[in-house]
Amino acid sequence: MKIIDCLAPMAPRHPWLTRRRLAVLLVALLAVGAASGQPAPDVAAGDGFFQRYTDPDPRGLERDIETARHALAAARAKGDPLSALSIAADLGGMLTTARRESEAREILQPALDEARQLPPSETRGWLLLNLATANQYLHLSEEAAVQFAEALEIARSLPSLELQHYTLHHWGRLLAETGEFERARACFSEALALRVQLDDPRQASSRRALQALDAFEPERPR
Repeated sequence: MKIIDCLAPMAPRHPWLTRRRLAVLLVALLAVGAASGQPAPDVAAGDGFFQRYTDPDPRGLERDIETARHALAAARAKGDPLSALSIAADLGGMLTTARRESEAREILQPALDEARQLPPSETRGWLLLNLATANQYLHLSEEAAVQFAEALEIARSLPSLELQHYTLHHWGRLLAETGEFERARACFSEALALRVQLDDPRQASSRRALQALDAFEPERPR
């Protein structure tokens, strides 16, 4: 089995981890092993928010977080800032999934500040998306909305259809929570259309969001 396939189980829990992004983690992890002389580490709702994702394997998530930490340290030690920023985006997303939003923000905000010194890129878009999500769950809705908007602008300018549909879906969740139901429906619908176009299995998530929105709207406290 190829080593990249050993990392692949991380992807279902962390949908932004494409095989290309997993490869960045792999290269950094191998650098850790080479530097230390040791093998690379093994990889193995009801909260008031609208359809917040809960990892079905919390222990696996914690392992993935530690794997990403090793990869980030390796990229920094190697002097590879672009890989480091990409891994920081992934790590921040995992920490938010683990309900550690404040810790995620501490990693994502300085990484975003660093990315702003470089030309606009997909990595900056992922940093914005994951920071916006962390801020959303820290009840910083206005800050999150600005960051979602910027992430979507970058995704459309590149263009990156993957970043677009993730940003639209996540922003739709925030809009539902802030009572902007028509805008939320528009975001989920556009995300669904892109996922259908890409034959992405996560189109089912967007369909569920649209169905849940109809029930969430009248039940949400005014």
